[in-house]
Amino acid sequence: MNRRDFLPLFRDAKTIVIKVGSARVSGDDFEINDFLFSLASDIRDLRDSGKKVVLVSSGAISQGKKLLSNIDWESSKSISLKEKQALAAIGQSKLMKLYERIFSRVNIPIAQILFGKMEIENHRGYENLQNTFLQLLNWNILPIVNENDSIATEELKVGDNDYLSGMVTLLVNADILVILTGVDGFIKDNQTVSYLNDILQADLELAKGPEGPGTGGMNTKLRTGRILRKAGIPTAIINGKKKHIIRNLFAAEEEGTLIHGNQTRLPMDEKTFKELFNMKSGETNV
Repeated sequence: MNRRDFLPLFRDAKTIVIKVGSARVSGDDFEINDFLFSLASDIRDLRDSGKKVVLVSSGAISQGKKLLSNIDWESSKSISLKEKQALAAIGQSKLMKLYERIFSRVNIPIAQILFGKMEIENHRGYENLQNTFLQLLNWNILPIVNENDSIATEELKVGDNDYLSGMVTLLVNADILVILTGVDGFIKDNQTVSYLNDILQADLELAKGPEGPGTGGMNTKLRTGRILRKAGIPTAIINGKKKHIIRNLFAAEEEGTLIHGNQTRLPMDEKTFKELFNMKSGETNV
């Protein structure tokens, strides 16, 4: 199938979730600013065309490390849980200041939402979280979401922000999830796979783990896409290093890997949400 066949999918999408990984907001300040200006411009374009956007962003721990530059994090064999929690507490405010500075230039007000598994396993927490998202979107505020790593334990973590972005997509009943990564999409036989109608076990075995400061890699992106596929929601995995990649994607240009959703869109409620993510067992249904 040609990507042009999916033009209505991008044209008609009303609510979009965009996920940014740690690598896009860590490292050289010039590269970070260059990426964020492109991202903000593309989100401005989407909003000007009448679409609502939610941004899921990793990077709190990476930003915390930058502030504590006197410590050689690269040579550390491992970082303890309490160090990760403290780094997230330091870096989250720094990350939000960065986003506020960038998005203020394109006249987009932002809000921070931090949550974890505890909030969505509880009925009242699930309901309150969903209501907060919907109210912010009604006010044309851009929600910027991260897992609450400063208090999350290994047992209570969602696991990775790819999964978190999938959860947010279902919470706001979005029409598409766009995951920005550092490669052109899912690579198979040295070529980018443009379109996946289904995700096979062989695909998951080919998908690599993290290649930067993040925790997921292509494997968790495909697994998240597989969950959303069951709900009838497509996922696009695209190269965030390319300028205005989101703008190009929504012009239906051949960018990245598109995981198509099932033809039938599932009515989304709390029960369906928890079944898709197997919340009762405390594990992600992948």
